[in-house]
Amino acid sequence: MEGPLGKLYDMPATVLMIIGLVLSAFLFYSLMKAAENGNLLMVILLAVSISIVAFVVSRAIKHQKIKEL
Repeated sequence: MEGPLGKLYDMPATVLMIIGLVLSAFLFYSLMKAAENGNLLMVILLAVSISIVAFVVSRAIKHQKIKEL
């Protein structure tokens, strides 16, 4: 697959899951800090970024499973 996510799609699924887990944990921690400070805009942006990370990881794993067939 070509494009900016091409190398990401070719990584092993376990590595993708670990990267997604670490990135999501950091973003969730930042989301909680922004919520403590009362910054609604950052809370919304961080929630959207967490969902984007989950979407990219799920698409990469789906691409790998389709490639196996």
